[in-house]
Amino acid sequence: MANLKLHSKIVPSREERLNTIVAFGGSGEELVKNAKKGCLKQQERGFSQAAACAEMMPICNSAMLDGNVVIAHSPIGCSAMLPMISLFNKLGRHMRGLPLENVRSISTNLGEHDVVYGGTQELEKAIIEADIRHNPPVITVITSCASGIIGDDVDAAVNRIQPGVKATIIPLHCEGFRSGAVATGYDAFLHGLLKVIEKPGERKKDTLLIVNPLSISRPNEVEIERLLNKIGINVQWFPLFTNISNIKKASEVAGATTLCPLMSNYFFREFEQKYDVPFAEPPMPVGIEFTDWWLRDAAKLLGKEKEIEKVIEDEHARIKPELEDIKIQLKGKKAYIGFNLAKSLSLQSLLVELGIDTVVTTGFEYSDDYGLAPLENLKSRCSDFTVHIGNFQHFEWANLFNREKPDVLVGGLELGGWALRQGIPVAPVLPQTFFTGYEGALSYGKDIVKSLKNPSFAKNLAQRVKLPYRKEWYSENPFKYIGVNGQ
Repeated sequence: MANLKLHSKIVPSREERLNTIVAFGGSGEELVKNAKKGCLKQQERGFSQAAACAEMMPICNSAMLDGNVVIAHSPIGCSAMLPMISLFNKLGRHMRGLPLENVRSISTNLGEHDVVYGGTQELEKAIIEADIRHNPPVITVITSCASGIIGDDVDAAVNRIQPGVKATIIPLHCEGFRSGAVATGYDAFLHGLLKVIEKPGERKKDTLLIVNPLSISRPNEVEIERLLNKIGINVQWFPLFTNISNIKKASEVAGATTLCPLMSNYFFREFEQKYDVPFAEPPMPVGIEFTDWWLRDAAKLLGKEKEIEKVIEDEHARIKPELEDIKIQLKGKKAYIGFNLAKSLSLQSLLVELGIDTVVTTGFEYSDDYGLAPLENLKSRCSDFTVHIGNFQHFEWANLFNREKPDVLVGGLELGGWALRQGIPVAPVLPQTFFTGYEGALSYGKDIVKSLKNPSFAKNLAQRVKLPYRKEWYSENPFKYIGVNGQ
């Protein structure tokens, strides 16, 4: 990692760079033990029901750049999720007081003719159309499996057409077949943005750049601003819901960190190497202990270690009575956590503080870089739990729900429907959910209490829905298809 290829078009896959794995089923203790020994090897599935694509990350995130037009250089199906992302975009803009706008996108709609003869002509037409139709400040071009297999020289096409287009065109190379780790798409997205960031003029000595993922809504950002402002640190959010001018000036900050270490892992190393900006990658600031951890690492970047300790002490004292009341209401409950691993482990830390046992923690992938330290922390604070690493394997989720019978799912859209069909209430973490920092811990704790007090929807749904799996499957080992060579 010491010598990154800053001028490379394509980022390395996470499997290549971080030894990331996308298949694991076992205890948290087993995962930590094997990782520390250096013998945590990639396993395969003999059967895979579904999978998310790394291309979806650049598509979804670039849609949130202010004024951007997304060009999906792909068959039309690759951009099918943009209508849903448009809803998240409007919600995010509303929370930030920005004008409500639809996501602006164009697909080159690659077909059989393009696969045979190449699709760069269609791409150039799409760029010109985007410039004429929308007059945008920025256009992102998202590659796909199809354009990668064809071998379209997307950069050459962009270079040919850029002089005649007002917008800054940013190609993002994220062919889905290159990696089974969805987060490789984050690397591709931020790597593309790095190329338009300019050399710093004067540094803002009191400003911290913070990468904000799509799943973190404005109330969560406000909580982080509140805490950092107490010690004189200003926040510059990057890159979602900001314009290309602010993105170009991102290097003027004194330090950088993130609300999700899964997202920014490659970018920060490039950013430091190119612009000499120090960074920190603590776990997500969710729950008391992980928020303390995050604040200390962030404050250290700007030499504010002493000041942040007073903030932490005051916040602990302030929230303690209300936190204790929530703990009483949640005593003895069991939870299943379903997100990417960085978010799952952070939420598990909060659940420990609320007195809830975690039976299963999930992740779409695992890497020591963002997984090992929080796993070790949790291993010392709670009883052992199952870790499930899988890229959208619904049949394994269904099996685990049936086997563990949690009182509640702490999860997102991906797992929520499957839990409800088995009568398990859901305390969702959606793009508008407030769950970071100290206030977020109280807010989300109350959300869990509400979900447990109102289980009737889940119970009624479970009585009326037939699941697609045979009864025999629920008595099987949920991880039976995971192993070396899929055996």
